[in-house]
Formats: sequence, C-alpha cells, structure tokens
Amino acid sequence: MAILGNTFKKHMEEGGLSHALGQYFRRLLGLLNPFRRYLNMNRQSQALCDRFMREFDATIHYGPLKGVRIPRKSHWGRLDKAPMLFGLYEQEVLQALLEVAPRFPHFIDLGAADGYYGVGMVAAGHFERSTCFEISPRGRQLIAENARENGVAEKVEILGKAEPGFHSDISADIRQKSVLFVDIEGAEFDVLSDDVFAAFARSVIIVELHDWAVPDGAAKLAHLRRLAEKTHTIRELTTTARDLSVFPELDLLNDSERWLVCSEHRGQRMRWWVMTPAA
Repeated sequence: MAILGNTFKKHMEEGGLSHALGQYFRRLLGLLNPFRRYLNMNRQSQALCDRFMREFDATIHYGPLKGVRIPRKSHWGRLDKAPMLFGLYEQEVLQALLEVAPRFPHFIDLGAADGYYGVGMVAAGHFERSTCFEISPRGRQLIAENARENGVAEKVEILGKAEPGFHSDISADIRQKSVLFVDIEGAEFDVLSDDVFAAFARSVIIVELHDWAVPDGAAKLAHLRRLAEKTHTIRELTTTARDLSVFPELDLLNDSERWLVCSEHRGQRMRWWVMTPAA
C-alpha cells in the first residue's frame, strides 16, 4: 500500500488528480487481468462442454467408457464434461483401472461426485457392481439418476460421507475382492488408516493425492506411505500427454479450443498412487 501511495503522490505531482486517478485505475485493471483471463477461459470451456454435450447427447463417444451416459447436470466438475465425452478425462487412472478390473468384481468409490466412475465402470461392464460414497445429497441424487439412465441401478449402491470407519459398512468378503478408489480432496489422510489398509490388504487401492492442498501435506503424505507399505506396493501415476489428432470433431476448432477440450482445470499437475497387494 505504501508503494501505491508513493506512486499516486508522484502522479499527482506530474499531472494532477485526474491523471493520478487514471494511472491508479489503469494499474488496478492490470492486476485484475489474470483473473479476467481465467474467467474468460472458463466461459470458453463451459461453452465447449455444452456444445459437445448436445452433439454427443450426453454420451461418452471414445475410450473405455464409450456408450455410457453422463448426467447433464453437475454438482461437481461441470467443466469436465468435454474431456469425459472424448475419453480424455484422467486417462492414466482409466488405464490403471482397466489393468486390474479383470481380477476384481466390485468397485468402491470414495468421493463418487456425479458417478463418472461409480456408475460408468459398471455400465461399461468393467466391474459387476459398485459402492459409491458421496457426501453431497445432490451428488447422491445425480448418481442414482445416472445409474437408472444407464440401466444399472440395481448394481450401484449409494452411501453418504466416507467416515474413517467406512470399511465396516462393507462386508469382509467384498473388501477382499475390490478396487477401492479414493478421491476426497485431502480427506484421504484422515480416512485411510492402518485398519483400512488391513481391511483391503488383498485389494487394489487407488488414491488421488492432495498433499499440496492441506496443511503439513508433505508429512501427511509420508505418513500415508508408511501405512500403505505395510500391506501394499505403491506405483505413482501423473497426468501425461493427450493426442487430439484422433478426434475428427475437433479438426475445425482453433488450437486454444482443442486444448481446452482436454483440460481438467486443475490447480497443478495431479498425481495418484496405485497400491497393489504386497502379498
């Protein structure tokens, strides 16, 4: 503020009050430009999502979930519709799930959002059944509606918030033949405990990491690794390349629009741990 005050005083001396005010507001607009660009980018991304939701009739056209319908409304990730429709969303996670799915009939989703995985992986035939934990009532409603629309309502169980003892809501038999997928925005450090890793010692666990978004993230991540390595072997994934040349629907878009189609609008490059049973 002192710098702004000194600068304002200097402009006053140079050209009077009107000149100083003009310079002040010009500088203020300059500081707001990154935010304005961010809002503009989001508007463009939303327009692309809306366009392809109409053109594809809210149905995934590419990738392992091809043919799965996704909710037209969202309570989470409304700007992720386009990458989902093109099979681009979290490609690395999808590939990891495909690698392990043949060995496990049940998919457990902590932080199921609108049901992209919890419904999609069952509707596409990669898992026989799923259990979806979702904290938001609106999210649970969308999951239920989407499961019905995809014809798998009887195969998708929908529960509330995943508390630290969530595994007690799942039978021991299912826990030993499942893939546990965890995406709960930093709460993984509270929910995943010795008891959870022991309960899923014979199952695969995939966790989206949010150490960068919580206090003492590095220490919490190190603690999570120590817990996990008692029962599982850890492999780390991160976001990699996307090939947009294979989608004819994108040929007439400009370069910026094409890359917005595959953007997941994350604050930084995402990482996941894929944990397979050590025994």
